[in-house]
Amino acid sequence: MFARLSVLTVVLIGLAGLANAQAKEQVATHEQGSPSMTTMHEHSGSARHQVAITDEYGFKYDAQGNRLDANGYVVAPPHTLPGAKVLR
Repeated sequence: MFARLSVLTVVLIGLAGLANAQAKEQVATHEQGSPSMTTMHEHSGSARHQVAITDEYGFKYDAQGNRLDANGYVVAPPHTLPGAKVLR
């Protein structure tokens, strides 16, 4: 019984690793493609901001306190739509 459980555990760990590798491959393939229209639209009218401070978690902020992405563009603050269920 212990041997069967051990084999099943090893097989499940192997399948999880295989699934993880496939997911990373799909993400890498998507990132190598051309930028999406939404990405181009987001940054079309705005200029890059200079990083004023980086917090202990690695997030970057400009002089006005806006959070910046890796390219230096302002990240929109999170918002909840009216009527949406909120976790408490």
